[in-house]
Amino acid sequence: MERERIAAIDIGSDTVHVLVADVSGSTDGPVVSRVSQRGELLELGRQIETTGQVGRSAAARLEASLLRCMGFARRKSGRVIVGATEALRRATDGAALVERLSREAGEPVRVLSGSREAALGLAGEVHRLDPAGSQLLIDSGGASTELTITEGRRAVASASLPVGAALLGAELRGDPPEALSWALAGARIGTALSLAPAGKPARAWATGGSAHNLAGLERTRSRSGDRLLTREDLSKLAARLLAERARKLARGSGEDPARVKILPPGVLIIATILAHYDLDEVTVVPEGLRDGMVGTAFELGDAWWEDQLPNR
Repeated sequence: MERERIAAIDIGSDTVHVLVADVSGSTDGPVVSRVSQRGELLELGRQIETTGQVGRSAAARLEASLLRCMGFARRKSGRVIVGATEALRRATDGAALVERLSREAGEPVRVLSGSREAALGLAGEVHRLDPAGSQLLIDSGGASTELTITEGRRAVASASLPVGAALLGAELRGDPPEALSWALAGARIGTALSLAPAGKPARAWATGGSAHNLAGLERTRSRSGDRLLTREDLSKLAARLLAERARKLARGSGEDPARVKILPPGVLIIATILAHYDLDEVTVVPEGLRDGMVGTAFELGDAWWEDQLPNR
């Protein structure tokens, strides 16, 4: 059976991640097996929400981070693909920066549309979904949240919401967050949910930085399996986040203080989405966008990032 090792780099709105994985074909589609991964927190989304652009200083940090990830990827794989999401979609200097990053990295940096990002996220964790029944897939990052309604393992509707942990975090005031700014952030999420796909899913799945941070998967490098989060769990976590400073919480949990600071908006996003669909819990899984990038690159070659997929 044909088998290939591919490294996928994802320039997100919070973090630059690289996943190295082995992928092979099967009658049910590509089978992706994780080999190794790493990530660097940059918080581009917060910068872009504040200024509208990446800017010279953050661009230099991003370039250095990307080159480190490229070095890691090339040591482990002969094929590297690079995708960028909402932060570089939104930044006024994004197009010029993508051109520069592509030149310096020696690989094209592909800016994914919101719909393509959602499709790749679904491809990355489709094997997790129940084979039948209406389900909700939440992929929440630093600057956007992709929602997909499925029937079994087939997508029937999706939408990209302009809310993410980094964007909302830039608006929250105080440490711990002030109650009024917390409420206003919740209102912004509620407004964004007017774009959410209609449906009555019976079960929810989540991936992406916000969900992984809440479930502790970032700290364990996403090797620890699934995590079930209930709305009661989120409520208890919110109470702690609104009562204690980020540094104190970080000392007690072993988390990176910078990641703790983006937990409050992450809680709001996931909890508000669950309430919108009248769901009481969500299963957080480690697989997602990067796994989908690897599997789709194996299947479609250089067209992995394009919106229009050929018929299978």
